[in-house]
Amino acid sequence: MRRASHVALVLAVASACSAPEPGARRPTPPAGQSAAIVPSIIVRDRWTADIDVLRGALWQLDSAATELSINRSALSLARATDQFVAARQAFKRTEFLTAYYAPSTTETMNGPALPRVDDEEGPEIIFPPEGFQVIEELLYAEAPDSARAMRVSAETRNLIDLVTRLHTAATHQVMTDDRIFDAVKQEIARIVTLGVSGFDSPVALYSLSEAAASVRGMRDALEAYRAPLGEKEWTRLDSAFTAATAALSRVSLATESGRVDAFNGFDRLHFIARVANPLAHTVAQVRGHLGIGTPQEPRAFRMEAVTLFDSGAFSAEAFAPPGTLRASDAQVAVGRALFFEARLSNDGSKACSSCHDPALAFTDGRARSAARSAHGVLRNAPTIINAGLQVGSFYDLRTTFLEDQVTDVLGNADEMHGNADAAATQLAKDSVYRALFTGAFGRVEDVRGIALRQAIAAYIRSLQALNSRVDHALRGDTVALDREEQLGLNLFMGKARCGTCHFAPLFNGTAPPTYQESEVEVLGVPSAAVTRGGRIDPDSGRYRITRAAPHLHAFKVPSVRNVALTAPYMHNGVYRTLEQVVDFYNRGGGAGIGVRLPNQTLPPDRLDLSGDEQRALVRFMKALTDTTGTMRR
Repeated sequence: MRRASHVALVLAVASACSAPEPGARRPTPPAGQSAAIVPSIIVRDRWTADIDVLRGALWQLDSAATELSINRSALSLARATDQFVAARQAFKRTEFLTAYYAPSTTETMNGPALPRVDDEEGPEIIFPPEGFQVIEELLYAEAPDSARAMRVSAETRNLIDLVTRLHTAATHQVMTDDRIFDAVKQEIARIVTLGVSGFDSPVALYSLSEAAASVRGMRDALEAYRAPLGEKEWTRLDSAFTAATAALSRVSLATESGRVDAFNGFDRLHFIARVANPLAHTVAQVRGHLGIGTPQEPRAFRMEAVTLFDSGAFSAEAFAPPGTLRASDAQVAVGRALFFEARLSNDGSKACSSCHDPALAFTDGRARSAARSAHGVLRNAPTIINAGLQVGSFYDLRTTFLEDQVTDVLGNADEMHGNADAAATQLAKDSVYRALFTGAFGRVEDVRGIALRQAIAAYIRSLQALNSRVDHALRGDTVALDREEQLGLNLFMGKARCGTCHFAPLFNGTAPPTYQESEVEVLGVPSAAVTRGGRIDPDSGRYRITRAAPHLHAFKVPSVRNVALTAPYMHNGVYRTLEQVVDFYNRGGGAGIGVRLPNQTLPPDRLDLSGDEQRALVRFMKALTDTTGTMRR
């Protein structure tokens, strides 16, 4: 009883989470209580100390890069790479708090080594890549000359400036216990999606050992709660962290072949199902034992979910316009009726279901959907199952929310060539629809365009199916997949690099763990299914929207869930089978079949997948099939 009172006293001092502000005061413990026993203050101070270590490691890297620019010996290169490893490990120790409290800084420090387009600033505003991943390419892609070594130094000094500002912000950051545990939850999610897939160490393949550093950073931070937890609970938590660290640390950093073999051979299914998920559950149990709640805010990865693989882990409403509430069954029913309603088109000839047929997993089986006009050229119709669990619609991401997608499709001259308001006016004369809308929205007067759009969007959001055999396996029932399918999962998230764009567990391109942005990629998709002499498909993709050069032939990364049912594939339907798709990637995308694109974002290197490995990948993707509850009209 006395210990419980002590816990309450310790945890009561946490203040509400806020963005760092210069001059903000640290939380003050109650009168007569030492700041040393306030866990949130200890965590914050440990974070700032770790940021100091990171800054020191970067200064050492800068010194080594300067030496390498003067003396390009094997010893100088080894020192530079050793210092890079040390700096990355130091960064990873801070990542769970840095990514949580300073996400934009984290993105700058550790984002992909690709040009970044600021859509709001205009097509001419293109930011060059920077940060750790740029340095990794400079040091590991090929033997660095003096110019490359000097670029390493310049990038490192930029990182030092960022880290210095981060340190200042961290010292003033108000932290609360619920946010600290939330940051841990998000970092575990980051590790099982981005970390084990090699997302942020694509060249050197240090991702597994770096994930181990992230785990150690979380463990050391949560040691601040050891006293209020008691030794029994702390030992249980410490054991879970130790198991995760051990699983990730069986990697040789000494040689490239050692790293490649360890990366390719890592059993991601076992790690997620048997190590990472239990760690997340242990952290959640410890949080509950301490009486720490969860922050209350709408978020794609639900606040009450423990792991990304939980049933019901995702909220479609978080991907909807701000303020959108969960739709009622009546509103979904209206949307379902409208989805099959040909009167939405201007001549009554076409409904949403014309291109998204439930019998074909909401596709139409065509390479490209049929356009209304002779000159119109549409793209391949994607499934809308789980379409509510992504940021942005259409292959070119021209709309953000499903409501906007409905408006676009209804008004498109080559699709419905209609108008939401005009359709609503017509349907208001129908007694059946008047009754449906009254039941859903409360008044006949609400048979309006805005309600029509909301209803169709609500229906699409209801089409969630995340219960495939793969999901069962990732939740712990690993025998739900046979050995070949398990190999395919590990290839997908490892050697084949599919998981660095199609992020588990949604397997689409909306990036975890915050799910606030969807990726576009330039793959070099050809106009014909050839293996050499390929020519790029003329569709300019996202470039049509942004007019930014990096977006020429860039397309949204789609989900690979239910791909067994949604052939043909790619935005132009050029590939009839999954085997052809895997072969395209195995060759290095467009670059491997003769397409010359200077802005291809897919690595042009061959994957060197064997025939057995390619078959395993296809088997795994077919195991992602789940249309339960979505196919009825």
